[in-house]
Amino acid sequence: MAIFVGTAKTEISSTLDNFSSPAVTNAVRDEIPTVEEKAVFIRLLDGVVTQEGNEDHWPVAVMIENLPSVRPQAGLGDASVVYEALAEGGATRFMAVFDPQVLTTPTVGPVRSSRPYYLEWLGEYDGLYAHAGGSPKALTVIREANVHDLEALGRDGKYFWRNTSRSAPHNLYTSAEKLVLALRDKGLVDTEASYVPWKFEDEALIDERGIDGTTLTFNFSYGLSYKVDWVYDRTNNSYRRFNADQPHTDENNGRQLEAKNVIVQLVQEPELDGTGKGRLDIYVGGTGDAWVAHDGQLIKATWKKESRTDRTKFYDTGGLEIPLVRGTTWVHVITKTQDVLYE
Repeated sequence: MAIFVGTAKTEISSTLDNFSSPAVTNAVRDEIPTVEEKAVFIRLLDGVVTQEGNEDHWPVAVMIENLPSVRPQAGLGDASVVYEALAEGGATRFMAVFDPQVLTTPTVGPVRSSRPYYLEWLGEYDGLYAHAGGSPKALTVIREANVHDLEALGRDGKYFWRNTSRSAPHNLYTSAEKLVLALRDKGLVDTEASYVPWKFEDEALIDERGIDGTTLTFNFSYGLSYKVDWVYDRTNNSYRRFNADQPHTDENNGRQLEAKNVIVQLVQEPELDGTGKGRLDIYVGGTGDAWVAHDGQLIKATWKKESRTDRTKFYDTGGLEIPLVRGTTWVHVITKTQDVLYE
């Protein structure tokens, strides 16, 4: 997506309209330099300014495990968007959305199985979907919705590998290089993505930002294992993630995970999917309450999603879509009975 900056021509035209004399108008016109409009290319995925040709790459979504024993995971720090929700047994799972063509991420994983509600978010991007199997309902949706499928346990195994230092099924990985290869093999690498992006805006000036150290806290289940804290860093205007009261880092580089936008989306209590294995079925369509944190501020919001392929959007109390700050966004889906603390 390209936008154009340089509004001096419009302002000059308005100024010249105030002159009635052609001679004066021409004299003023000679003294005012011409300002050329310059195209600025905005990446659909996260609103970041990028080079021409990089703004609308086909995205890839990867299912990533979050058991305490697999932390730190690899590649989460390079994702543009991350979704987190319960999978089963009180444990959460991530769907990380990447533009692998602009990354050099050496390792992404551990890659795990699909659940149907993650496919609701995937539908917002029509992205290539990397996973290792899935629940019966999820596999049915993948087949019937014609998802761009990258199935690690089947025909697409060559795009993944096992880390022999870990035990299966917690040792399956991929990389930016292999994801780009998969895009190319499936005819998507030169195809422009056409999904509807969120609205984005520039970050607030430092004097307009919130208080340093302000923390957004919530818990997906009981105990500490899936307690999440996002601590605001006013200087960098980002939030640093803690999981189970420990800094949550990326295995690739040891850096703590950060986000420009942190969203908490409140939904109805999940139901069991009927398979007898404790898997959940979470309804993420329709509307509900949410919280959006950026620039050190917390905004009370409403979320809306009308269909599997419609973008989940977030609106303020006046009904206007909330612009997100350019950069990484994390979306957490928790039940509306869970407490959300901001202090």
